Formats: sequence, structure tokens, C-alpha cells
Amino acid sequence: MVKVLVIGAAGYIGLHLSQQLRRANHIVYGTTRSASKQALLQANEIIPIVGPIEVDHHQPAAWLEAIKTENIEVVIDLASLPNTAKVILEPVIRLSKERQSAHLPKIGFIYCSGMWVHGSSLNLTSDLVPVGTKTSPFQPPDFVRWRPEIEHQVLASYEHLNAAIIRPSVVYGGTGRGTWDIYFSQIFQDIQNNKASISLPADPDCVLALVHVDDVASAFVAAVGKLELVSGHKDSYPVFDVSTSHESLALILQRFATEMGYKGKVELTGVPEGNGMLELRLQAFNTSVNIGSTRAKTMLGWTPTMIGMAAGIQIYAKSWLGGFLEQQHLAK
Repeated sequence: MVKVLVIGAAGYIGLHLSQQLRRANHIVYGTTRSASKQALLQANEIIPIVGPIEVDHHQPAAWLEAIKTENIEVVIDLASLPNTAKVILEPVIRLSKERQSAHLPKIGFIYCSGMWVHGSSLNLTSDLVPVGTKTSPFQPPDFVRWRPEIEHQVLASYEHLNAAIIRPSVVYGGTGRGTWDIYFSQIFQDIQNNKASISLPADPDCVLALVHVDDVASAFVAAVGKLELVSGHKDSYPVFDVSTSHESLALILQRFATEMGYKGKVELTGVPEGNGMLELRLQAFNTSVNIGSTRAKTMLGWTPTMIGMAAGIQIYAKSWLGGFLEQQHLAK
């Protein structure tokens, strides 16, 4: 049993992860910026910490105080902040140094990165290939170009943290909110508006690396159990890509539209250029990554179990729709 703090516990991955941590009998603390999510966390046996993540020098962040007062042993960072080194990593290192000075164990730290750091290519790659360097085969899309530097800082913290990095591929399952809205919401709305044709700004040749949200959660749980064994040493390289399938984006979008009742063919018009937020996000989403997860399975004992996205589209399409309609209802 470990005391774990999940930063972003009310989010898409965070809630699934926190639930699995509880099923593994860990004590789970979870941050949320919104007081309205406090009851959700409590209902899932997660001890809520409400407030901003950013450190205010006039008032210490509640999550940092909890690490000290509750003797939290592992911090999982799902916040996806470009300045996470300053906001999260450095404060946790300072707390861990305090523990080390009292001859206590290091704090564990698991950072959630993502497979887009590999850049786009159908060439086979692995989590041992360097990312974001001059010698990297491909560069990350601009949307996540900042991530490799965060990874390097996490890996450099080995003297003071038992730190590891989990890189999920594109996540599906559950409500899929946020991740798949970029395409699914347009398809749904076009069908509702009785449009004769549906065209989407996507690469018709894109092959996505995919992983179910429950399998992502189980990878983090496995890392919590093996953290002291795989990290905290100069020669360790605790970076783990987690992916379970490689599937055609065109096929997924077509099958989703069919499940929503569309009879025609979905046209993919290519990824738009530009540096607006939408364009950057579309460019990143259409990243093709050909990768396996051998190291996560052998070193962490990760055992994914969920059916692939295209094969289970009847389930996943309805699940996404349920979440989408619920959000629309709550927004009224």
C-alpha cells in the first residue's frame, strides 16, 4: 500500500488511474482546480485536494502541503503543463531533498508524456530512441515540442527522485472526451444537420498508435509498484511507451460515422498548415508512430487487456456519445 498523489485526478486519464490505484489498495490523493469535482473524487474513494497547481509564494499550494503533512510517497503528474519543471518537478525535488537530509526515502515521481515526442513516421521505433535532440530521427510536432526537455529534466532528477516517464499513445475508451471530440463532434453535428457529405481535416494515410484508457491506467499502476527497481540510478532509463495497436485513422472515422447512422463515405481532406491552436492540435493528432511496448511489459509487468478501437467501435462510439450528450445537458 502506497500513498499516491495524482495531479489531475478528475481528468480523463486521472479518474481511471485513481480508480485503479484504489483497486490496488493504494491510498489516493487527487488534485482538482474545481470545487465542483470534489464530490466526484470523494465518491471514488479519492482524497480531494482542491486548488491551483501553481505555487503562490504568499500561500503554499495545497498539494505541496499534502505531500509534507500526509507523507505522500509517489506523485503522478498528469497536468500536461509546458512549465511543469518549474511548477511541479522542482518543488517536489525540494521536498524530496528534505526527506533525504533526514535519511528518509526519496519521493517517487511519474511524469505522463506522450508518444508524439517521437515525431511522425511509419518507421519502427522504440522508447530507447532519443527524442527532441539533434540526433533524433524525427522531431515532435510543434504542439508538443516542449515535452522532450521536460523528459530530460525528469530523467536528470535521479539523485533526488525515483522518477519515471510513461508515454501513452492516442488514448480511447470511456467517454474519450477531449481526445476524440476534435473529429467525433464534427461528424455527429454534421449528421444531426443532415449534411449530404462529411469532410474532415485529417491525413488519409495516418496510422495511429492507440491505447485504451484503462490500459494506460494499469501502466501507471504497474510503474508505481516497480518504481524503486527501475529508477533512481544514474544508469537507469525509466522511459516506457505504452501502446496496444496501430490503426488507420481513416478507418476509425468512417466506422464511427457509420455507427452514428451516416450512410456515405467520409472524406479526409488533409491536415491544415498554420500555427493556430486548432491547426497545431490537428497536426499533432495526425502523427503516425510505429512503436511497441516491450519494455513496459517486461520491466513493469504491464499487461494490457482491452480490445482495439476499430474492432470495438460499436462500444466506443456509444460511450463517446453518452459523454458528449451528458456534457451538453450539463452546459444548459
